[in-house]
Amino acid sequence: MPPYPANFVKFLGTAGSRFVVSKQLRASGGLWLRLAEQTVWIDPGPGALVRAYASRPKLDPESVDAVLVSHKHIDHANDVNVVIEAMTHGGHRRRGVLLAPGDALYEDSPICEYALSYIGQVQPLTETTVYRLGDLTVRVAARHDHPGETYGFLLEGGPATVGVLTDTRYFAALAQRYAAAEVLIINCVLEDNPDHRVYHLDRHDAERIIAAVRPRQAVLTHFGLRLLEAKPWEITEAMGQRLGLEVVAARDGMTLEIAGKAE
Repeated sequence: MPPYPANFVKFLGTAGSRFVVSKQLRASGGLWLRLAEQTVWIDPGPGALVRAYASRPKLDPESVDAVLVSHKHIDHANDVNVVIEAMTHGGHRRRGVLLAPGDALYEDSPICEYALSYIGQVQPLTETTVYRLGDLTVRVAARHDHPGETYGFLLEGGPATVGVLTDTRYFAALAQRYAAAEVLIINCVLEDNPDHRVYHLDRHDAERIIAAVRPRQAVLTHFGLRLLEAKPWEITEAMGQRLGLEVVAARDGMTLEIAGKAE
């Protein structure tokens, strides 16, 4: 089996609603990102550790440099404790960084105090957070419009800037906040949300954002039940044709190589 590329995102799950997660219609292990010689596990939800070890090739949690949590909802933070234990060799090697919103750390936190003591550094996120991890910069792109303290990210380093646009309701400045993304990963939960009463993006919101940002690669993930039934792979194929861009629907276990701009 060939090794992973030097820079890549592994989709350890693409589930994006309580029903898809609780029924495990799609997995919910989050994103494993390798960029600029740093490994970041983003939003490790239920089954994260299982999905890492079941990957082919297998992913080693002890190689993780940082855990990045966008917000404290179960599908994004449920497995943070077990991931911390795994990356610190059961707490025997105090190391790594945890970046998470303050209300995921201190207010009704899903993260156990003993697990926090295993981490080399705990960094609360704010709207202005810029964190250097070797040659990788983790930058908060925006505070999102979502229940609880929620952030999206730009990860800058290596061959491309990767935008991770996590759970949010659409707002006017959203595309501008992710304008630097050359690879844009969007949590697109809903098929249709015309009045924006639900605090998630629908496929029309996602297309509007991609059209404005025009990244080299765009990936939709974090699918709700209705969107899964609507066949997201067909939705993204049509979207890519309309926009003249590469747009794909993530699959559980999919590896996306992050490459430099073609000459």
